[in-house]
Amino acid sequence: MDAPPQDAQSAFPPSTGLALASLLLGIAAVGLSFLLIGFLLGAVGFILGYAYLNKKRGPKGMAFWGIGLSVLGILASIGFAVLYYYFVHKMKGAIAAGGFNMSASAALANPAPLTNSNPLLKSNLVWSATIPGAQALCAGDWESDGSTRVLVAADQTLHVLDLTGAETSKVPLPGRFTAIECGRNKTSGARLLGYTPWGREVLVIDHAGKKAWSQSALMGLDGAHWGDLTGDGNDGLIMGMNGLGGLEVFSGDGKRLWSTSMANVWSQAIVPAASNHTALVLASDASGKVNIFDSAGQRLNSLKPDGGYFAQMTAGTADSNEVQIIGFSGNAVEAFDQTGKTAWITSALSTMGKQIPCAVMGDLKGDGTKQWVFLDGAGDLVMVTAGGLKVSSIPNQSRIQGLAIAPRPGQGGLLLTLDGGVVRAHSFGH
Repeated sequence: MDAPPQDAQSAFPPSTGLALASLLLGIAAVGLSFLLIGFLLGAVGFILGYAYLNKKRGPKGMAFWGIGLSVLGILASIGFAVLYYYFVHKMKGAIAAGGFNMSASAALANPAPLTNSNPLLKSNLVWSATIPGAQALCAGDWESDGSTRVLVAADQTLHVLDLTGAETSKVPLPGRFTAIECGRNKTSGARLLGYTPWGREVLVIDHAGKKAWSQSALMGLDGAHWGDLTGDGNDGLIMGMNGLGGLEVFSGDGKRLWSTSMANVWSQAIVPAASNHTALVLASDASGKVNIFDSAGQRLNSLKPDGGYFAQMTAGTADSNEVQIIGFSGNAVEAFDQTGKTAWITSALSTMGKQIPCAVMGDLKGDGTKQWVFLDGAGDLVMVTAGGLKVSSIPNQSRIQGLAIAPRPGQGGLLLTLDGGVVRAHSFGH
């Protein structure tokens, strides 16, 4: 007897198209889980895999993998959604606390000019040096010999200049940085931190240009600075992160000392200890407040004088070691102490999105007092005392990419600027 005829479909192995589609969609769902489409792809992948298994024919391994990856993509998408919701909720809380309403006082909304000293000090161009491709500038005791050097990062090379403008050495760098700062380590010598704002990492580099250590910033880096946190002459490092990354504080060798949760740590500063105060760590956040911590991470105050939104700020010790904070809000700058008491307000060039230091402080007169230097509303670099007296200015400086002060023993420091690959050193006098 002849065998019964078979239909055409039963003569071949079952199609695995649905299983393959489920697998591919599962892979795509995991890869795109940070977007809504990842959830949708995972749902479709799960349905197709389940439909294939319901046929009860053919190999099942591919379908199981497709379903598993699809479920993983769905769960990851839900996790990212929760994270996004938390971030938005926290940002709304910052706004409700007064962060983005910009309800500044009349003094900040319409800043008055400062009083000029009589006579004003004259600025003198001492020297200039052209360094093609220069993108970052700082000053510090790079040779650990008590003398300040000018450090300029150009592409992946650090150019070391003395205070006459002569280049003394070049050091290869492990990366390209648009922000650098020189720190002190009594045991290991000078350290250079380098990063790019909104990048994902800060690198600490030794005197030979080798990476000593690094720290990542998952949500992006807003800034990093050196400063003596313990009074032992060794600098620690602070990092302010974008998003919900918060503020992190490290020893000079990379050991995490403490951290705190904050949203969008726009700017940061360390004020070393003095006879009348301990070391302070300052950071501005998404609410526009300036937060003050002691060196152990205890929050001491949160300041928002005159209703300003202080994304950019820095701080230093003025005369008699008094702490002075300088914060920028819109087109105004305000100087105040750690209690929020205002010293003065005047116009300033908007600092939002700027990568250069918003202001620097140092003894530029050579008399032991310190002055602030920043860009005013007209785009001039102005030199202002802690009491709010304008003592000098350099016109038309709104395009500068770098700003630093190099102290000189027995005389006023040099004001350093970087503009279009040219480093300029200015002194001030009558």
